[in-house]
Amino acid sequence: MLLFSMAYGLLAFRIPLSFMDQGEFFTSRTMPYALAVLGTILSLLILVMPTVDPEGKRTLTEETHGMDWKKAILLVVGMIIYGLVMKWLGFIISSIVFLLCGFYILGERRIKRMLLAAIPLVLLLWVIMSALLDVYIAPGEIFYMLGVL
Repeated sequence: MLLFSMAYGLLAFRIPLSFMDQGEFFTSRTMPYALAVLGTILSLLILVMPTVDPEGKRTLTEETHGMDWKKAILLVVGMIIYGLVMKWLGFIISSIVFLLCGFYILGERRIKRMLLAAIPLVLLLWVIMSALLDVYIAPGEIFYMLGVL
């Protein structure tokens, strides 16, 4: 982590700044600098500070015993698929489908409750992003292909 943080900080110098940004306090380089410094400091602290239990450390297998890896892997695969289909299905449909699949993976089986949780949440997020924050969210390529839009 120490080497990664230091390399990340050095690569942050390569982020180009526009002419208008050069005199600003907060630029596109600010967060990478902050993350690199924080990561370097925390990594150094981990290396320097003594461990709590030097003799009785548990192995990775012992630490992760009993965790439900199948659900975690399914959710990660679902997130990857969500990211891939969002361009085609659009934010609203892909988000609703992703949430419904996530609820199902996590053990919820009541369809009405799943729909009443997913649909209003996605629509509320869409309204906040498009109306309040004025962020354009493309409806999805499938609507253009079908001739709906």
